Amino acid sequence: MADLHKELADLFGYREFRPHQEGVVRAILGGGDCFTVMPTGGGKSLCFQLPARLMRGACVVVSPLISLMKDQVDAARGTGLNAATLNSHSTSAEKNYAYRLLAENRLDLLYVSPERLGVEGFREYLKGANISFFAVDEAHCISQWGHDFRPDYLALSMLGEEFPGLPIAAFTATATLKVQQDIIARLNLRNPYMVRASFDRPNLIYQARPKVNLHKQLYDFVKERPEHSGIVYHTTRKAVEETAEFLQSKNINALAYHAGLPDQERIRTQEAFRQDKCPVIVATIAFGMGIDKPNVRYVVHADLPKSIEGYYQETGRAGRDGEPAECMLLFGRGDIFQLLRFADGIEDEQAADAARKQVYQMLDYAHAGQCRRKHILSYFGEEYPGKNCAACDFCNDEIEFEDATVSAQKLLSAMARTQCRFGARHAVNIVVGKATGRILDNGHDNLPTFGVGKDRPAAYWHRAMDAVISQGLAAVPEGSEFPIPVITEKGWEVLKGNRSFSLTKVAEEAVRVRKKREKKQRMDDNPLFNLLRLERSRLAKESGSPPYSIFSDRSLRDMVEKLPRTKAEFLEIHGVGDHKLRAYGRIFLGIIADWLETNPQPGEKFKQKDGGGEDAGRGFLGDDAAAGQRRPRKRALAKREGSPERSDSRHDTREETLRLLEQGLSIDEVAGQRGLKKLTIMIHMEELARDGREFEAARYMDPGRFEKMSAYFKACNTLNLTPAVELANRDLPEDDEARFSYEEARLARIMLWATQAAKSGSAPD
Repeated sequence: MADLHKELADLFGYREFRPHQEGVVRAILGGGDCFTVMPTGGGKSLCFQLPARLMRGACVVVSPLISLMKDQVDAARGTGLNAATLNSHSTSAEKNYAYRLLAENRLDLLYVSPERLGVEGFREYLKGANISFFAVDEAHCISQWGHDFRPDYLALSMLGEEFPGLPIAAFTATATLKVQQDIIARLNLRNPYMVRASFDRPNLIYQARPKVNLHKQLYDFVKERPEHSGIVYHTTRKAVEETAEFLQSKNINALAYHAGLPDQERIRTQEAFRQDKCPVIVATIAFGMGIDKPNVRYVVHADLPKSIEGYYQETGRAGRDGEPAECMLLFGRGDIFQLLRFADGIEDEQAADAARKQVYQMLDYAHAGQCRRKHILSYFGEEYPGKNCAACDFCNDEIEFEDATVSAQKLLSAMARTQCRFGARHAVNIVVGKATGRILDNGHDNLPTFGVGKDRPAAYWHRAMDAVISQGLAAVPEGSEFPIPVITEKGWEVLKGNRSFSLTKVAEEAVRVRKKREKKQRMDDNPLFNLLRLERSRLAKESGSPPYSIFSDRSLRDMVEKLPRTKAEFLEIHGVGDHKLRAYGRIFLGIIADWLETNPQPGEKFKQKDGGGEDAGRGFLGDDAAAGQRRPRKRALAKREGSPERSDSRHDTREETLRLLEQGLSIDEVAGQRGLKKLTIMIHMEELARDGREFEAARYMDPGRFEKMSAYFKACNTLNLTPAVELANRDLPEDDEARFSYEEARLARIMLWATQAAKSGSAPD
């Protein structure tokens, strides 16, 4: 066995395994079969990617969707693994690349679809190749009881028979015990190492609201999260298109996605989402397993899902990076009957009954009577140990309960007096006194209950009726031809006054407090975080990879919090291994060092660089970066010794620099006369330029060099020094006189700011 923790750090940049990962990795390395149920974001991919690197031969990964394969291959290559895919969309060059690496024994991961693995000729080819093991991802697709059953997965049952010496590792994020048993049987797993991890996703925040004005509710929700990636799910294609068009009309960058769109349009939409070019996708569940984007910050269900299992799987697409993410459910009475109609259309009566049961389970979840997390976990046979999860609207006191027994009695009375023959909407119309044609034709305007609810809006009564059904006071009888609910035994108890009934409503004040707290905690407005994110986007655009394959948001936040200065410190950042250090360390450490020059941290002391070489004493940016890091120490000395820096305010010291510059002194002369470093004078010049103060900046730099440096800033779409200098010097040898220094880049930036300020009165961002 290799030193797994060292391999984990070198390859993925993680210091510790997540729960259950090490056991699965060791089981695969030991040559045994595995069955792993691990929630989305729990680290399933690592469980087969790490053994794939350590074992001889390639791991064949069975993945259900081509778009998902692309994400997985990009992510694997981003960590330094040799990964390829073979599918119907692969070009000839991509296929040749995959086959060549496989033949040369240089491939770690080969992603294929179940359809391709089902082709006998391809399996024969694999028998002659060096294969280490098979990993079956999204294994619930092989079970007819799984929520994403795929007939093509059934062909995988022959793997154990045709490749008898190779381990088979099956992975899924959701599987009831029944589905679990079915997967193990169909794949013929041999005494597998079993992992059934907790289904709890502690970073997900669960909320639910009744639909009042759906489009307005969606707009308000999305508008409050302008920089976040999110998915809005609808049940029908029509609703998807209508909602996407509405959001677009409100200047929200949103796109529609469903199976009825042309292939190329769906591919473009998914690619825009992956690349952070379109933050919001409105979709049916066709936009499902194909998304492997870790920084989805919210998932909104604009219709009631078919089942808790499907809901869990779909909400699992949020917060895969472990950072907080929101799961909002918006539901209404129309959802209930639409889902029941779907169930009625299922030919297999056993499956139809199961579908109806799932609808009522979902309704019970929507009308929270307990912690939502506890409710979800209990569905999978798991008991939540805590009393308060602190991450759902129920536990955060965002739901209030009001006694609505009298309201329920009015609705049930209307149903009883019409022999439960006219449906829920009809009962509501009677109570609110709405004289529809059907009510008048049947004389129901003469019932004692007609108009007894005029004191409340119709929306209240529809919500109350939804709760009557979800809490089991009324239900559609099994085998009924029409989805018309009848009063249950529990409902008769409420009607007779022997049982109480409660309605939930949003506690607005608690919601306001939470929003205020979350806004304060968000890092979206942190300037350094945004600089790092811009650089990540630039690199992603250059490489054609999604930004998250370079660094996750969690990694960027870790950089902002820890402010690494050296390679060794950069390796301590979450998700930074040797490959990412070599690929991106110089760039991101440069941005951080540049930031620290003008934004020294309170109480920060200069850190001697470790190790010698290019790291020793200078960091990645050279002398001016190191000088910038020493500034806090210099200021502390000035304060102790009572130098002019101690008595001058920041405003006064800049004014003195400006006065000397206006006398025609060079930057070196100003620094010498003031007893300050040249870098400090340049920082004063930057601040003056950004404040719109005029001085003759152009005389400090050759015009031709200024024009060239300006072009590099423009090409990088940022005024940050590091990417512009890296781009300017990319093709020039170290000793070439044409290379740009950071000092020149800083001067060019000062000139740009000064020029813009002279024209408009304010400097550009």
